[in-house]
Amino acid sequence: MFRQMIMAVLFITLIASNVHAIKVEGTFNATKSCPAYKSFRHGHNPGDIQSMPGRTYEVVEENKAKGPWVLVMIPEISHSRRWVAKECGIVSITSRPGSPNNGGPPVNSNGCNVANTYDSNVLALSWQAGFCEHFNYSGSKPECDNLNDGNISVTNITIHGLWPNKSSCGRGYGNCSDESLNLEDTTRGIISPWMPNFIYETKFGEHEWRKHGTCQALSDDEYFLLTQRLAAMFDGSALGQYLRDNIGQDVLVADMETQMKSELGEEVTRKIELRCTGSGKRYVNEFWINLPKELNETGSLDELVSGAGDKRSFRGNCATTIHIEAPGV
Repeated sequence: MFRQMIMAVLFITLIASNVHAIKVEGTFNATKSCPAYKSFRHGHNPGDIQSMPGRTYEVVEENKAKGPWVLVMIPEISHSRRWVAKECGIVSITSRPGSPNNGGPPVNSNGCNVANTYDSNVLALSWQAGFCEHFNYSGSKPECDNLNDGNISVTNITIHGLWPNKSSCGRGYGNCSDESLNLEDTTRGIISPWMPNFIYETKFGEHEWRKHGTCQALSDDEYFLLTQRLAAMFDGSALGQYLRDNIGQDVLVADMETQMKSELGEEVTRKIELRCTGSGKRYVNEFWINLPKELNETGSLDELVSGAGDKRSFRGNCATTIHIEAPGV
C-alpha cells in the first residue's frame, strides 16, 4: 500500500512538471556546455549529461509557449529526452501548435529560418556619411543626427552586418530565432566606433542579431566581435585608405576598381560589390563582400575570401562616377 502511494505521488509529480509543456518542432544549436536535465525542476540529471557546444539537437517540446527550456533528443543516452536551458544555445522553432510560428520569426518550408544551415557569408560594410546624408532610411538615427551636426566624425568603414547566407534561399535566409540581444558592456564599447548606433542605443544591433546573428552558432558577443575584426581588416586595407584619400571627391568606379585590383589583388576585388544611394545612385553607401562559410581571419584578405563566390560586378548599382561623402553637413 505504501509503495502504491509513493508511485502515485511520483506519477502526479511527473504529470504536474509537464502540464504546461507543448510539443514543437525545431533545433537547438548548443553554444555552451550546460546540464541536460531529465527534470529541470528537481535538478535531476542522470549521468551528468551536458550539452556539447557546436552540436545541433532535435527539439520536441518547450516547457511552455516560448518558455526558457526546450526538450531535446540525445539518442546515444538511455534517458534520451533532456531539458536544456535556451540561454545555452540558439533555438529555432519551425512549428508550434495552432500556427506556423505563434508570433515568432517567419518559418519557411525550405529551411530558410533554420540556424546553421548556411553555406556562405556576406559582410556588409557602410560608408557612414554616404548613408546618413543620402539614404532614405525610416525612423530616427541618432548616430546620423550627431554625424550631420558635427558632434561625431566617422571616417572609418562601419558595420552594417555579417549575414550568413544560404544559396537556395536567395536573400531570404534569416530570422532563425527570437533570442534577444544581450551584449556585455565591454563588447558594446568595442563595437561602438564601428557601429555608431551603439553609441546611443541598440535598436540597429538588435535588428541585425535577430535577422542574421541568430542563424549562426556564435553567441551575440562573439558574433559582433567577429564582425568588428572583419570590418577592421577591410578598413585597414587599400579599400579603407582609398575612401579616406578621396573624402569629398568624385571618382570613377572604373578607376577605383583598377586601384583595388592593383593593391588588394583581383581575387579579393572580385568579391566586392559597391552599393550606392541618392540621386542617380551617385553616393557610396555600402560594400557587400562575399565570404565563405568558414572564416580564416588569421591570414591575408586573400585567405579570408578564399572559397567565396565572385560578385557579378564591382560597380554594383552605382553610377559610373560616384561621390565619397564627407562627414557632417
